[in-house]
Amino acid sequence: MMKVHFERSGGFAGISTSVSLDTDNMPQDESARLHQMCDNMNFFNLPSKLDVKSGAADLFRYKITIESKDGKHTVETTDLSMTPEFENFVNYLSDKVRKQ
Repeated sequence: MMKVHFERSGGFAGISTSVSLDTDNMPQDESARLHQMCDNMNFFNLPSKLDVKSGAADLFRYKITIESKDGKHTVETTDLSMTPEFENFVNYLSDKVRKQ
């Protein structure tokens, strides 16, 4: 069981988007992929703010909250402060927003 809530705000137009996913309601291969991405970036050990840099008005800001058997954790970041693994996760979740 894992629930993911993803929010993206900011950008040039300042539009906010979000999506919530529950691995119990997903195909098994997609659920496994989501779990693997979280494990790869060690999500539950990331700081709650990943060097959230300011200064550029058109940056996207991301807020991801995950609830699982390990607890609940939220991480906030921007386009400039993501690790490659976190960026892959954000791209995956952004694709889910587009398919809503």
